[in-house]
Amino acid sequence: MWGLVTATDYPVNDANSIELTCLTFKILLPMTNKSIKLNASKILSIKQKIDAEITSNAHIIRDENVISKKAKAAGQGSGKDLKALYNYIQQLRTKRIMLKGMMQYLNMGTTTFNYEDFKKTNYYTIFAACEAKENLALLKMIKTLDPKTKAQKGKKALASIETFSKEKISQLIHDQQLEINKYNAALEKFNTDTDIEISDNSDTLKEYLIL
Repeated sequence: MWGLVTATDYPVNDANSIELTCLTFKILLPMTNKSIKLNASKILSIKQKIDAEITSNAHIIRDENVISKKAKAAGQGSGKDLKALYNYIQQLRTKRIMLKGMMQYLNMGTTTFNYEDFKKTNYYTIFAACEAKENLALLKMIKTLDPKTKAQKGKKALASIETFSKEKISQLIHDQQLEINKYNAALEKFNTDTDIEISDNSDTLKEYLIL
């Protein structure tokens, strides 16, 4: 979780910038006092790198959750800790929600962003719901070993090993679906309870609004 970004969240690279580092990319962000200033181009650039990072690591988890013992012994695959990688993807999703929020604020003409305030908005719910649904899709694509075969043969007799068992994936799917249900309920409440007052009484607008 990022929380409110301040100059103390990341190591200072020089007097005018801070260093934002992920596993495979590094970006210098201009710094003014204890706040960070980003234009739309920089935000989109960071988001694109995070998009690529999530996609790449999601493929690794999908491809390597079940791997043959021979392939593992031969050093095939990425060699990455898939559990750590999954947690890293969740951190990136949180960062991407923040970046989407920043872009939304800029598009609305708001030039000050506070993450805690943003989390109270419907935009946060929308973006968080999108990330949760995308993560659910990832979980459903992860292959696992058959529990019955494992029980019958035992892990030592199997030709393959797994990081996430079917039981663990099922639990993650269940938890993710509960989170999605929470977001869906919040969105439904917003759509039902939130009104807008329209001051423009032109005939053209009325024509569009009459169903």
